[in-house]
Amino acid sequence: MVWGQLLIDKGFNVNQADGMGQTPLTAACNGGNKKIVQLLIDKGCNVNQVDGMRQTPLTAACEGGNENIVQLLIDKGCNVNQVDGMRQTPLTAACEGGNEKNIVQLLINKDGNLLNQVDERDRKENIVQEIIDKGCNVNQVDGMRQTPLTAACEGGNEKIVQLLIDKGFNVNKVDGMGQTPLTAACKGGNENIVQLLIDKGCNVNHADGMGQTPLTAACWSGNEKIVQLLIDKGCNVNQADVMGQTPLTVACEGGNEKIVQLL
Repeated sequence: MVWGQLLIDKGFNVNQADGMGQTPLTAACNGGNKKIVQLLIDKGCNVNQVDGMRQTPLTAACEGGNENIVQLLIDKGCNVNQVDGMRQTPLTAACEGGNEKNIVQLLINKDGNLLNQVDERDRKENIVQEIIDKGCNVNQVDGMRQTPLTAACEGGNEKIVQLLIDKGFNVNKVDGMGQTPLTAACKGGNENIVQLLIDKGCNVNHADGMGQTPLTAACWSGNEKIVQLLIDKGCNVNQADVMGQTPLTVACEGGNEKIVQLL
């Protein structure tokens, strides 16, 4: 704190990035020192500046889980919906950091937008539940072209998948790559999610933008039980993708003898 005050008193530009592209304010938010954050803001730091590391001060504070700094930045007028260089909002950052409800609630109270990313990282079910309860559009495609359900399916999070379905998610809605939740689940290799989606009416033969079907995805992931489940549900075992590959050629390339035998 003393050294920071001294540098500022000597005329240091408080908005100047270092050699790694990080600004003093983002660095202080990452470090979790509220007094330094307060000092920098008082000296004119831009609370919405995206640094060379593509972070904003608020996303940095949210990732670090520092509620006091988050509150300070909000009080100072930072944009709670600002997307950083990674297409991440503060609310997304808070969820990815595995934070409990306090930070999420702060952002929601300020109309924070999730960008509807519910992905394979360390999100907690109670955070997702709270965001949905605040009116989040569960069917929206995000900046990475994923829907919440395709992301959760690929990540293998059964509770979040069930939660999204219970909230009315269309289980046959494709994401920006033409992928259905079922194909994503087959990639992720979670049999319970695959079974749930099929029970909810997922199309077992839908091909994505690359012509990949749930069966092809399951063959790539090497999950014999999912392959058997899809076959039992009547999927087309001969359907080729845009490269002309069939589930059998994929299984042969992967060297999975049991799947080859099933096909």
